[in-house]
Parts: sequence; structure tokens; C-alpha cells
Amino acid sequence: ALSDTFFVRKNHLRTGVEVVGLNTLIWFYDRYIREGGTNPGFRIGFNSWSENLANGFEWDDNNFTTNQFAHPYHGSLYFNAARSNGYTFWESVPWTFGGSFLWEYFFEVHHPSMNDWIATSMGGVTLGEMLHRLSMTVRDNTATGTSRTWREVGGMFINPMAGLNRLIDGDWGRVHPNSPDRFPDNFRSRMDIGFRTVADERLWQTDTTRIYAEFEFEYGDMFFGDLETAFDYFDVDLQLNLSDVALIGRVDVNGLLGGMFLKETDPASHIVGGFTRFDYINNSKVEFGAQSLGAGFMSRFETGSGVEIRTELHTNVIILGANKSVYRSTSGRSYDYGPGASIGLSARIGRHVWDVLHVSHTQNWIHAVNGNDADHYLGESVVRLDLPIRFNLGLGIEYRLIQSERTYHLEALDDVSERIPELRLTTTWLLN
Repeated sequence: ALSDTFFVRKNHLRTGVEVVGLNTLIWFYDRYIREGGTNPGFRIGFNSWSENLANGFEWDDNNFTTNQFAHPYHGSLYFNAARSNGYTFWESVPWTFGGSFLWEYFFEVHHPSMNDWIATSMGGVTLGEMLHRLSMTVRDNTATGTSRTWREVGGMFINPMAGLNRLIDGDWGRVHPNSPDRFPDNFRSRMDIGFRTVADERLWQTDTTRIYAEFEFEYGDMFFGDLETAFDYFDVDLQLNLSDVALIGRVDVNGLLGGMFLKETDPASHIVGGFTRFDYINNSKVEFGAQSLGAGFMSRFETGSGVEIRTELHTNVIILGANKSVYRSTSGRSYDYGPGASIGLSARIGRHVWDVLHVSHTQNWIHAVNGNDADHYLGESVVRLDLPIRFNLGLGIEYRLIQSERTYHLEALDDVSERIPELRLTTTWLLN
């Protein structure tokens, strides 16, 4: 698979300038504009640099959204500074880790933060390649006029660093061929708009009903050959919650790093692959985030009546996860940090372009090493039924159940169990 880098010669100097420039721009905002320039945490200099180098990594106390979403997005800018300057996926990874390392040691007074470095770097790589690929589908190098302008604006909104470099290189208006893999050969996209009712313990004990919108995108199809390079296949789930604690309520990205067929026949195919995963859930009931690496076993079955069944089994090592804690700790945060593991099972039954039935269960475990001394277990079960109405329009009903167990290892803290059921009623549009 090729990419925009097929047409771009590597520019080492500009990549370095942009990575350092990103840090400088954000530092300038934090130092002189944010809070009127009163925050002492950004009054950097030789003293802070030497102290940070001598102290090394520790843990910080920033809020959940900053640490689990803003920092990974920041990392995606490092990644795409390299990606849009001619580097491949794997060549862009060191720039992401390096840019975050520079920020932690040299652009704030606070001692370098281990959780920030991992979340920014690993999350930045996963989000970065996803945004790189999506922005390519929006831009069209052969377009002209108003259509071209809006496509470039849209591409820059998705991937600011690529948009900036296209401006510098004069590619916003230059008519030239598109990358051969501008679009994947296979993709699925869906948008839901509806209502979600969330409760405590039992669904009829309704807490609140809110409007939500969800966008799901499946880039590529492993069973039709999208296995050659990293992120030839990935899936994205973006959920927006109205009248909740945060507008961005969920972001899940699962990207294939590489895979191979174990068996391929007409009625059945089986694939094994390696994945990188980014998880972010933030609503009134749940705070959960994780950066993971893992393996998956995927199967596809066809019947004579045109019905397709797909199943997936994923096991992941959570390099660093964050989960809401009932008890405040000396960290000052409302959540605990630690490594862990997860396992996920899913099955979907589809006919033609519709997945009529989808069932899944994911079980996460995080062993807290910073915050409260605890083990966190978070399971999520989903059952969804879609009814096609006409062409690309349908109605959906979905039941979700999150069960959370927090086992605390201090006698003063009682263990906590939570059961959070959720019912969704949606209108669904297939976008492809």
C-alpha cells in the first residue's frame, strides 16, 4: 500500500522544526495566554531543565480529559508532522515518542510525567495514522474551484500538520494525481442519531435520557486483502453525547499492524493479526482510557443465502490504563493508573450492506500502580439489532451493560461494585 508519502521526499529538517515548533507554540499559549500567564508551571529555564533531567519520570495529577484525550491528540500532531513530510508509519513512531519526551523534560516546570509520555506517544501513533488515512479520503488533488478549497479545509481540520505542509508546498491548489490508495478498496461507515437512557443497577431505575450521535468507520477489509501494511485496516468509533459531562463521550480506534491468513476457502476464512488500540470513554458514569497492543483472531463465514457471519477474538496487553476511582488518593486525581490486560469477543450477522445483529463483550483489568492500591475490572456487553427501512436508512435498538468491580487493598477502603445498564434507540444512516 502506498500513501501521500509516495509523492513526498523526506524532509528531516522541516519535521524537526515542526515538532519543536508545536511544543513552542503550545508552551507560548500556556505561558503567556492561558490563565493570563500566571501559571508558574510553564516558567521554564535552565533550572527547570536541570531539575527535570535529574529527577526523571513521575506521575501527574491532571484531569481525565487532558491526560487521556488531549495528550494523545497532541501526540498525533507529532506523528503527522513526520508522516506528512515523507516518513512511513514506522518511521514516524520515533518522532512521536521524541516530541513527547522533549515536552516533558524541557517545556514545563512540572517533573516529567510517565503517564503523559506513554499516552501522548502510543495514543498519538494510533490516532495519528487513523487521521492521516481519513484526511486522504477527504482531499482530492484533481479537484478545482470551491470544491477543492472545501476539501482542503476539511482535510486540514482532520489532519492539521498535513494541511500545513500542503500549504507550504503549494499543494492546496496544485492539480496532480491522487495517491493510488486514497480510498481503500473496501470500507464501511455508519452514523447513528438517537437517544440513550442510562441507569443505575436496573434499566427501569432511569437516571436520564440524552441525545447522542455516533460515527463508525471501518477502513479496509482484512478478508479482502487489506493486510499488507500497518493500518491497511482499522475501525473507529466516535460518540458525541449532548448534555453530559463531556461532548466527546467515546473514541475507540483499533488499528491492524500486520496479519496473515491461516485458512482461506469459499465458505470460511480465518486471519490472525497484531493490533494497536486506543480507548477513551468519558461520561457521567464511566471514566476509562487505555493504550494497548495485542493480537486478534478473525473469522468470516458465508452461507448460500447471502448471509455473512464474522467473529473476532482479541487479547490485549494494556500498557497503561486509567479507570475512575470512587476514592480520592494522594495523586489528587479521580482515577487510578496502571497496566493490565483485556479480552474481547464479538460476532455480527449481516446480509448485503447491513449488519442486522451485533453482539460483543469486552473485559478489562487494570492493576493500579499510581493512585489507590486497587485492581479495576470493567466489563462491557453489547447487543444491537438493526432493521433496514429503505436503502441506507434503518432503525436500531441497542442494549449495553457495563459492570465495574474495584477491589481495594487497603482495609480503610471498601470494595465497590457498579452495574450500569444503557438502552439506545437510533436512526441509522449507512454513509457508503
